[in-house]
Amino acid sequence: ALDAVQCAVEIQGVLRVRNQSLAENRRMLFRIGVHLGDITAEGDRIYGDGVNVSARLEGLAEVGGICISGEVHGQVANKLDLGYEDLGEQSVKNISKPVRVYRVRVERAPEAPRSEPRRTRWLLGAVALLLLLGVGGWALWNFQRADPRAPQTDLPTVPGFPGVPVIAVLPFDNLSGDPEQEYFVDGMAEDLITRLSSWQSLRVIARNSSFVYKGRAVDARQVSRELGVRYVVEGSVRKTGDRVRISAQLIDATTGHHVWASTYDRKLRDVFALQDEISQKIAVSIRPEVFAFEQERVMRREPQSLDAYENALRGWWHFFKFTRDDNARARSFFERAAELDPNYAMPFAGIAGTHFADIGSGWSDSPTRSTAELERAAERCVALDPREAICAAVVGFVHRVAGQLDEEIAAYERATQLNPSLAAAHYFLGSALTRAGRPDEAIAGIETAIRLSPHDPMMPNYLGGMGFAHFAAERYEDAVEWAKRSVRAGGGPLLRPLLASSYAHLGRLDDARAALEQLARHEPDYSVADAEQTFAAAAPSLVVERYLDGLRKAGLKEQ
Repeated sequence: ALDAVQCAVEIQGVLRVRNQSLAENRRMLFRIGVHLGDITAEGDRIYGDGVNVSARLEGLAEVGGICISGEVHGQVANKLDLGYEDLGEQSVKNISKPVRVYRVRVERAPEAPRSEPRRTRWLLGAVALLLLLGVGGWALWNFQRADPRAPQTDLPTVPGFPGVPVIAVLPFDNLSGDPEQEYFVDGMAEDLITRLSSWQSLRVIARNSSFVYKGRAVDARQVSRELGVRYVVEGSVRKTGDRVRISAQLIDATTGHHVWASTYDRKLRDVFALQDEISQKIAVSIRPEVFAFEQERVMRREPQSLDAYENALRGWWHFFKFTRDDNARARSFFERAAELDPNYAMPFAGIAGTHFADIGSGWSDSPTRSTAELERAAERCVALDPREAICAAVVGFVHRVAGQLDEEIAAYERATQLNPSLAAAHYFLGSALTRAGRPDEAIAGIETAIRLSPHDPMMPNYLGGMGFAHFAAERYEDAVEWAKRSVRAGGGPLLRPLLASSYAHLGRLDDARAALEQLARHEPDYSVADAEQTFAAAAPSLVVERYLDGLRKAGLKEQ
């Protein structure tokens, strides 16, 4: 079982990395199911429940994902450094008893050779932009996760919302048999409503409306019809002694099918701290699941039939491919969304993002014009929705282009205040604090981002940001470890100079030279001059000098 799961993880990790450089129609996309049980073999054929269960698990997995049975989970849970999401017992075809299913959450992927465009400016800016804007980096990875049960028709909306997904959080069920726990159970749902409401890109039905279902057994499709929602969140709380188990699930309310589920086991000490922790975990898990599901729905529709919201989703899909051509296509979809609904803030955030990417990646024919368009779109975004955290962060990019570091930090701080659950805002704040010569504060911010979004597909940038912050603090051992973690997670070749410089400052010159050799496979012409151009925008001058000094010690050429 251990070897099988490790093999599955390695397969999906290598495919995920290699698929990035391939056209959509050439990508190899697999689901994997792993089960432990008896099989019958006849010649080259194997069959039996052991095979059948594995096949059903494969069908339950996401594209690019892995599902394992409870039997396998019992063998590997404490032996592999992976995350496991309990999907509960699932009834599957031709198997008489329900099967316990766990989704494997892979936090790092093996390295694989790949070709990447050269990005020698604003490493912690333009590249990191992928972490924040719009629906998040998961759209690039998950958009092809097709579910044949997903609705093909228009879904219900609430008047005044431009197609934005609407969610109802139903009262959680108290499974403890103790009426005294009702305050805690109701508090979980209320806290979750509050947290989800901070995401302006979602709309959440008010407590007074969703709590009319308290104590009633209702079907999600009934709730969809009565409240006009696309998604329903249900949950339960079971207390036993000093321990509590909290379960939550996200349901496509138009079909009644499950989109996401998770269970949290904790010791019941500080009730309010526990409530705060779990509601935050559920909220940051639900949002990417909703938008991945929405992305799939939109990508199946003809572009001519899209409304403003769906045009914006298409824009994010192209944006996160992060190529010059896709960036231009993304802007066209965002501009179309803005035409359809001039009062919808998200398209203007996307327009700003594409101009910022043009500037930072050297794609703009006129950086002056792109800067003016970035400023115009950011101002419009904030004017339309001053409480949207993403709009506040886009203002930070405007200050980044202008070299106004204090104002940039203030913009990111406002973004984290508007939505404390927006992981990328904490990362951007950390990046700016590194450049401000405040690495310890930067580390705290990036740690918050990692805690909020531990399975983020853009985790390599979070980990790399930690490496740069530790380098700035002259903690070279830590810088090496974080940079290596970023590389293992699929980070780009430009993390190799950070490794090389850190090794050189530790006196490990052989390791430093080995890091440069790895860099040369991807960037054969990379030089100290390139490193200066890349890193100068990311750190104070004294840090830059230390960084370049380490690269010279490692043997990197000057030009």
